[in-house]
Amino acid sequence: MSKGIRKTSRHEFFKNFPKDLLTEVLARVASASISDLFTAKLSCKEFLEAASENYIFEHITIEKLPVIPWTTSHGASSFLARCKENGNPEALFRQGMVEFFSSNRPESGFQHLKNAARKGHVEAIYTCGVILVCHGGQFKQEGIELLSSLKNYKSRHCSIKECRDKIKEILQSMWIDRREAGIGPQEPKSHGRTCNCSKFNKRGWIDEEEYTTCDYCVWDHEATLFCKILRARGFGIS
Repeated sequence: MSKGIRKTSRHEFFKNFPKDLLTEVLARVASASISDLFTAKLSCKEFLEAASENYIFEHITIEKLPVIPWTTSHGASSFLARCKENGNPEALFRQGMVEFFSSNRPESGFQHLKNAARKGHVEAIYTCGVILVCHGGQFKQEGIELLSSLKNYKSRHCSIKECRDKIKEILQSMWIDRREAGIGPQEPKSHGRTCNCSKFNKRGWIDEEEYTTCDYCVWDHEATLFCKILRARGFGIS
């Protein structure tokens, strides 16, 4: 009898919990591991119901899912579509990358990237910043400010190199529209300002400690190398 009571109490434990609290708990689980979320859904009816909330799809991690899947089931397509509909930052970022660089939909793609950047998605911030710097003119200052804000994310154990490497990996997985790679975004021109920092003569990527110098020089150099990734179709650049 005591075993039966303990078994019943475990299954009914979450019945009196507010649904908002269960949803918040599941959102945190989902943001760390999609497999742990599915395990939680199987544990009780309350978790299963809470897992269907839009808030979960906004926060669930899809990092381990391929950016460009070779085959996609109806269930997977519906899942990813719901993530995008609910403003999942990673889903917005991926959609933006595909549309801007591969599907010849730069306006829509850039809007997705901007929406992801507003939610603090680091790779989206980097990509938006580089695109704006490359286009120059009135957009360049906004791009410089976006890229410079990445320095604030070091405390989250996300280096600029790690951010850049993820973007390079995504570009390597997709077909690059040569109109975007060869014509726009344009490589940035010299900012035309007088600065006290040393000129960048190195050909490779800038080391992390070098981001303390003039923001204009640093991000001009970074954006120029990013353009070269596009022209190389994402391959062979180190």
